[in-house]
Amino acid sequence: MHLLILSFRAHLMGGKVSRISNHLFREFSPIHLLTTKMTSFRHFQQRVILLDPLSQMERYCNTKPPMDMLILNSHLGTAASDVEVVRMVIGNTAAGHLYSRLVPLVLLLIDGSNPIDVEDPGWELYVLVQKKSDEQGDGQHKLLGFTAVYRFYHYPDSTRLRLSQILVLPPYQHKGYGGHLVEVLSNVAILEDVYDLTVEEPLDYFQHVRTSVDIKRLLHFAPIQEAVNSTVSYLKQGKLSKKTHVPCFNPPASAVEDVRKTLKINRKQFLQCWEVLIYLGLDPVDKYMEDFVAIISSRVKADVLGKDSGSSGKQVVEVPSDYNPEMSFAMFRSQDSEAARVWIDENQTNQEEQLQQLVDERVKEIKLIAQKVHHV
Repeated sequence: MHLLILSFRAHLMGGKVSRISNHLFREFSPIHLLTTKMTSFRHFQQRVILLDPLSQMERYCNTKPPMDMLILNSHLGTAASDVEVVRMVIGNTAAGHLYSRLVPLVLLLIDGSNPIDVEDPGWELYVLVQKKSDEQGDGQHKLLGFTAVYRFYHYPDSTRLRLSQILVLPPYQHKGYGGHLVEVLSNVAILEDVYDLTVEEPLDYFQHVRTSVDIKRLLHFAPIQEAVNSTVSYLKQGKLSKKTHVPCFNPPASAVEDVRKTLKINRKQFLQCWEVLIYLGLDPVDKYMEDFVAIISSRVKADVLGKDSGSSGKQVVEVPSDYNPEMSFAMFRSQDSEAARVWIDENQTNQEEQLQQLVDERVKEIKLIAQKVHHV
C-alpha cells in the first residue's frame, strides 16, 4: 500500500501552528498548480492518504439523532459502516498540523479557495475517514474528504455555523460521501441547537447536493406539510399562467421560522427547497407544469427586477459605458414605491431572453433534485 505524504513547513509558537510558510505557497502557486493538476489526479487514483490513529476526538456519525431525523448513514448503505466523521477544533496543534497537510488539496481542488487561519479557534474541521487495519491489526484511518466550518457568535446567546470549504477526494467522489458530510453537519447543528447552518458562496453542484439532503429532511417535517399541501391545492386550481399577475407562492413566515428553529435551515435555503417541495406535490406533474413554470418565472423576475414592476425592490438600470456596454449596469433598492419603477432598456427582447434562460435553468435544477430524491 502506498502512502501519500503531503509535506509542509510551519512555524511553531507556543505549541501552536502560527502560520504556514511562504515556501508552501510558492510550491503551490497558480502556475505550478496548473502544470501539476492532471498529474496529481492520476496519482490520487493509485495512492491513499493515511492518518495517524484518531483518538479522543468527537465522532458524530455514531450519534443517534432524534426519531424524526434521518440516520446519518442511511444513504450510504451498510457497506459504509466503517466510515466516520471526526470533528477537530483548529485551535489545537494536532488539528493545525493536519489541516496544513491538507492545504495542497485545498489549493488544487477547491476553486477560488484560500487556506483558513490555523490559529483561529472558531474554525472546526470535520474529517471523513475510513477505518482500516494493517497487518499487525493496528487501526488506521484513510482520508476520504473533509469540510471546514466556522462558528460565529449570534446575538444574544447562540452561534451560527458556516460551511466554508468542502472536498471529497477524486477517487471517492460520486459515492454519496459529500452528502454524508452535509448530513453530519446538519445533525451537529441540530444537536447543538445553533441558530442555523449557512454555506459560503456554494457552487452549483454542491448546492444540488445540499438541497437534496435538505429536501429529504423537509419531507419528514410535519409542521410544514399543511402549508405545502395548501399551496399545491391552490396551484392545482389551474391556469395561473394565463393571469396577468402570478404570485410567487412563498411559504408562510411561521413555516420559515419552524424550519430554521428545528432543522437549522436558513430562510434563503428554505426558499430554494420550497419550490422543490411544491413540484414534488404536483401529481401528475405534467398536467400542472405550465402553471408551475409561471410561479418560478414570477419569483425569478421578482428577484432580478424587484417585487412587481411598480413596487419597491431591487432595480437594475443600464449605464452608458465605453468599456463594455452589455455588462454595464447599476443596481439599487428604493423604499419609495413611486420612485421604484423598473427602467427597461430599449432592447427589451434580450432582457426577456435572459430572464427566460434563468427560469429554464431553475426548472431543470428542480427536476434533477426531484429525481434524485425519488431514487433515494
